[in-house]
Amino acid sequence: MPPDSNFRQWTLDAWISRRSPSRPVTSTSGQASRAEQRPPRQLPSSHYSPYATDRRTDPYRRGAALAAVAQETLAVLPNILAQLPHIDATRSERHYYTSLAPLDAIYCPRRSPARIRVVNDDTFNAAIDLAAAKGSGTGRVAVLNMASHVSPGGGWLKGARAQEEALCYRSSLALSLHRRYFPWKQRMGLYTRDVVIIRSDQDSGHHLLTPHTPPANLPIVSVLSIAALKLPPLADIVKTVRGHPVARTVFAKASDRELTKLKMRLCLRMAAHRRHRLLVLGALGCGAFQNPPREIARCWLEVLKEPEFQGGWWEEIWFAVFDKRGEGNLEIFEEILDGVSV
Repeated sequence: MPPDSNFRQWTLDAWISRRSPSRPVTSTSGQASRAEQRPPRQLPSSHYSPYATDRRTDPYRRGAALAAVAQETLAVLPNILAQLPHIDATRSERHYYTSLAPLDAIYCPRRSPARIRVVNDDTFNAAIDLAAAKGSGTGRVAVLNMASHVSPGGGWLKGARAQEEALCYRSSLALSLHRRYFPWKQRMGLYTRDVVIIRSDQDSGHHLLTPHTPPANLPIVSVLSIAALKLPPLADIVKTVRGHPVARTVFAKASDRELTKLKMRLCLRMAAHRRHRLLVLGALGCGAFQNPPREIARCWLEVLKEPEFQGGWWEEIWFAVFDKRGEGNLEIFEEILDGVSV
């Protein structure tokens, strides 16, 4: 199908110029910088903060605080969206692998190969940074939402802390994840064109960007929602790497590995059919769903190298792999993907 050309990159400069660095810096060896160890910022008593010290150290209270953030997000969105008549935050498109056609090379913009960049950052932070780096005129950034296949927004209303929940706390994404879509079929994805980011990230306190930032200047991205396999059976194997035996965890079933690659193809097709050239992808299923990180990184590389996606479809591809505790996912994705041209 021909791509949709009705896109516009809305101004981010007014907000980006005021955004202070909010993310911690963690090396691939897992050693946090001094910036990560700073105590939480104290807010005036008139501001509710879900990240006071006692809540950080108490998982139950922390979850309850995040659930309160979710309710506040739902409460403030109608007024913000009413000031953005060009935005339809509730609209989403359901796509199936069998019905969304493979990419047709006739529509390929034939750009120079994109060099993959792996960043240790929150998905939305990475998207905002990418948009700022490219400037206006390059189209809207599309980001991967690693979605729950059974519940809209996963456990965001209960204060859960996975990647999808992080997106929902900060934006209008949940409004487009309609209950009628659930439970998802394995070969299904959702495309949400208009997702408005209304908060800072969790580490900086989830502060509302309005009224300091006018609604017209809020960051807007598009979202590609894909549900990874949940708790797939895994197997441990030993491979020889540079003459030495190395243990590797892989999918126990070849069919699960192929299904994962199918999901990745669907993600890329949704993006390309809607003419997105700037992508922020991620470690699909490598958190609570316990997919093997090295296998996921290799699957992404294999899919991006397939003939269908060659020829210059993308201008920039970033992988946001937020690994502030040094759990190893960032290092694996850097090893396999960072700097590769596709």
